[in-house]
Amino acid sequence: MILSGTMDWLTTIVGIGFFGALESNPFMAGLASTSLISFTVVKLSATLLVAFMFYKADKALLETMNKKSRSFSLTRLTLKGAYVISTALLTAAVLNNIIVVVRAL
Repeated sequence: MILSGTMDWLTTIVGIGFFGALESNPFMAGLASTSLISFTVVKLSATLLVAFMFYKADKALLETMNKKSRSFSLTRLTLKGAYVISTALLTAAVLNNIIVVVRAL
């Protein structure tokens, strides 16, 4: 997740800085158009925070006493599913950014 988030940031910066691309996330677009440094801080901080939250949630879940219960299995499956979906969405954003940059060449 951290790798995908960092690559999303990097490809966005390259696209904006060198090819005139625009940030498509409406929450980040204003920040990206006014200050790439602030955009960088927010983007990378959010990536690290979300990755840390997944790590802590998994660690807390593994510290439970009854790992054979149905609720443990469903919670662990949900957590892993959310992690995979989040990482897949970041990877899709990176691929989109690469496509935008390649088209601009």
